[in-house]
Amino acid sequence: MRTTKADFKRLRAAFGGDSGFMSAHQIKKAHTAHPRHIPEEWTLDNTEVQKVLLRAFPKLHTNLRQNKQAARWVLLITLYFRMNKSSRDVAHELKTKPKNVELAVARIRRVARGYRADNTGPRSGRAPGRPKTQNVENKPLGAITVMHEGI
Repeated sequence: MRTTKADFKRLRAAFGGDSGFMSAHQIKKAHTAHPRHIPEEWTLDNTEVQKVLLRAFPKLHTNLRQNKQAARWVLLITLYFRMNKSSRDVAHELKTKPKNVELAVARIRRVARGYRADNTGPRSGRAPGRPKTQNVENKPLGAITVMHEGI
């Protein structure tokens, strides 16, 4: 749409030349909708989302706190990744701050890659650190034999 001299005459009749409206406002094209972020493939597959949730919350079915947190993650995955809403829109819907949404999304992505949600390293089955050694010198003989019978 092109502006003509007639359009400017009508505007000048409503606003004076010294008005900020005449110099500050312009007619622009409408913005085309483009995705805010590209969703990762695993977020679109329900079984992969379930795997991520069970990795992050292993006691999901028995622990009420983990169940509530997993439900919040599902809502975040749905709103942020699947519906392609911004962190501000998701924060408004969850009644929290956009920074909290961004941090939660970062935790979700970390768990999906196989790391811990708190960024302390990869998830593994073994406990960290050197295993404790058995001190058999100070134990009575019966305790030593009982200990070795289980092997």
